[in-house]
Amino acid sequence: MTVCLRQAVFVPPAVSVVADELGLFADAGVEVETVLIESSSDQRDRLVGGDVDVGVTAVDNLLVWNRGGGELRVVAQVESTTPLRLVARSSMEEVPDLRGARLGVDAVDNGFAVVLRRLLARRGLESADCEWVPVGGVRERFEALREGTVDATLLGPPLDELAIREGLVELISVVEEMPDFPGQGVVAGAAALHDGERLSRYLGALEAARRWLSGAPREQALEVLARGGYGTGAARAALRTCPVSLVPVRAGLERIVSMRRELDMLPDPAPRVEDLYDSGPLGLELGP
Repeated sequence: MTVCLRQAVFVPPAVSVVADELGLFADAGVEVETVLIESSSDQRDRLVGGDVDVGVTAVDNLLVWNRGGGELRVVAQVESTTPLRLVARSSMEEVPDLRGARLGVDAVDNGFAVVLRRLLARRGLESADCEWVPVGGVRERFEALREGTVDATLLGPPLDELAIREGLVELISVVEEMPDFPGQGVVAGAAALHDGERLSRYLGALEAARRWLSGAPREQALEVLARGGYGTGAARAALRTCPVSLVPVRAGLERIVSMRRELDMLPDPAPRVEDLYDSGPLGLELGP
């Protein structure tokens, strides 16, 4: 019998696109409905309310979402890292030019805003030196940058490449600065965690897609991703960041916690790395 599962995403991850295009979801007996969202707050509300079963999102979001004792957990990691770049208006040639600038973020105190705060702090810019403007997910941030309502923002493929082709400038590469920064995770709500069969089928299809991406000829993989709506740049980035396992990397989770500690942004009580990941659906514990 086929089961149904709803996933809330900003952009469908490569493994989900491949699982859909190659019929791997159907082979696993799961019908997946994809809900495109515009903000992490909307994603959290849908997960907590049971409107969706899983969300693909920045792992850092959990530290705020579960503040006070929530039941959301990461159950898989769908990319080795998130290939983000800080992109700015052409008049801003280097990071110090961002003093007083409007920075477009999804939310001011969670998600990619945390890594952005850390990157700027490394260069001598405090959070108070900029204006933090919540405008939504990656598509919304890209449009805000194009329209001039923000001066800089973090973008990933393919929107970072498109922005640079349009004359905007790259100031920082997150991957170059923090190679252990974790990729986006699959976060499950309480209902999905308690319904192991649906989650197991879904993750089994994602794992089959991950293995296929890892072993398929490059041109074939690019063609399948293109059929699923990926542009050339985004497809190439997806191949570069295909994980060796869906199990989250401990070093990446530790990086999330340590960044917040350095910025004095850890919730109280501070979460343990083990509090972020539920090993049940994959049946695999975090590595050392």
